[in-house]
Amino acid sequence: MSKTDHHIGESIPTHVDDRWRRHFALLWSGSALAGLGGMTFGLAIPLLALFHTGSPALAGWIAAAGMVPRTLLHIPVGLVVDRRDPRGIMIAGLGGRILCVLLFVGPVLLLDAPVVLLAVASALHGVCSTLYTTAGSAAVPHLVPRDELAGAAAKNQARGDATQMVGRPLGGALYGVAHGLPALFEALSCLLALWASARLPRIRRDRTERPREGLFRELGEGFLLVRGDRFLLLSLVVCTVTNALFQVVWLVIMLMATEKGLPGFLLGLILAATGAGGLLGACLAPYMVRTLDPARMVRLCSWAWLALALLLLASERAGGGWPTVALPVVWGGIGFVGAHMNVTVTTYHTRNVHPDLLGRLTGTVRFLTGGALPLGLLLGGHALEALGTRTTVVLITVIIALIALCLTVLRLRTTGPGNRPSREAPRPAIEAPSPGPGGPARLPRSGSSAPGRVPEPGPPPS
Repeated sequence: MSKTDHHIGESIPTHVDDRWRRHFALLWSGSALAGLGGMTFGLAIPLLALFHTGSPALAGWIAAAGMVPRTLLHIPVGLVVDRRDPRGIMIAGLGGRILCVLLFVGPVLLLDAPVVLLAVASALHGVCSTLYTTAGSAAVPHLVPRDELAGAAAKNQARGDATQMVGRPLGGALYGVAHGLPALFEALSCLLALWASARLPRIRRDRTERPREGLFRELGEGFLLVRGDRFLLLSLVVCTVTNALFQVVWLVIMLMATEKGLPGFLLGLILAATGAGGLLGACLAPYMVRTLDPARMVRLCSWAWLALALLLLASERAGGGWPTVALPVVWGGIGFVGAHMNVTVTTYHTRNVHPDLLGRLTGTVRFLTGGALPLGLLLGGHALEALGTRTTVVLITVIIALIALCLTVLRLRTTGPGNRPSREAPRPAIEAPSPGPGGPARLPRSGSSAPGRVPEPGPPPS
């Protein structure tokens, strides 16, 4: 058994067990509050811009101002998280979000300030949210014992799905009562999350030594890690491609519901099914993840998505009330299977990647999978317009079938447990260790030889 296993998997005393559970509860609840506040805030900002200017184009640009940082800054933010204490970064990100409300949204609401401040608020809020979420992900393996990582990943997945289900309706309801309530709710949520984050222990010391490798190599560390692990590389490709495809499926469902004349409230229920399916999937995923090998789980998820794509194709051809039943099953099933994929890959992450590299790897994966979302919407819109609904659905089905067949033929495997970083990982529960007399150990290199021996993470798909 490696030294990493010794630190991240052995039995721990009862009082330590109680402490890690309490600390993870603080991290989880703070992230839930921050996610709920961010969801309401993200919905309200473009609505405020539309109310003050009457311009849908300007509202769209302001909404996009919050999305761009989330995509572009994941990689540099990951480097910052790897070199600093995640707890401090979470506190800084939450404080920045509160300042966004006070300094930029407040003047627009109360003093009739220029609406351009909303674009500034949206962009800075995106930066601060990226800091907070990346640091929160990197903190998990420091706080949670190895044997409990699958359960922690499932709880985090359930939190995200529940936030999606509740956040948007709550944001709309608050905005309907008073236009400033979503911003106020965001500030209060961040204050509570800030309190929870401040109660966490210091997770690790900041790495202040001068890096021996150049900045660009440090920033590219996540890409090198992905390249060096076959399971991580192929699962990341699956997640990125399916993320784009499911944006097209979303457009298809919207178009099919309109063509079939489904009422608006029913369309809302269909679109909410993905959150319900994801929440159910997150509850069941830990058992599957503990029972099956990660490679087998990824293959099963790809074949399950193929079955759902075939159901979508059948519902597009069917008439009567069949789409009313099939569409929520398809969209909810995508969320259900996606939760299993997310928990599988995230658990592989936290079990196998060195904690001091997790931020960069998380940033790299989110950069790629997040960038697939707008690309999918763009290509999907053009495909539907040029090819029609039926041909587009056939194309989606063929691509997913090719993915499932390739994963089956290539015999996707995970890296063995003996091929882990030689450097000792910090204790996963409670507090950071004191550095040795020779100072912090150097990170394992991710050049031509190291990556293949360092099993790494690879977060979510949809």
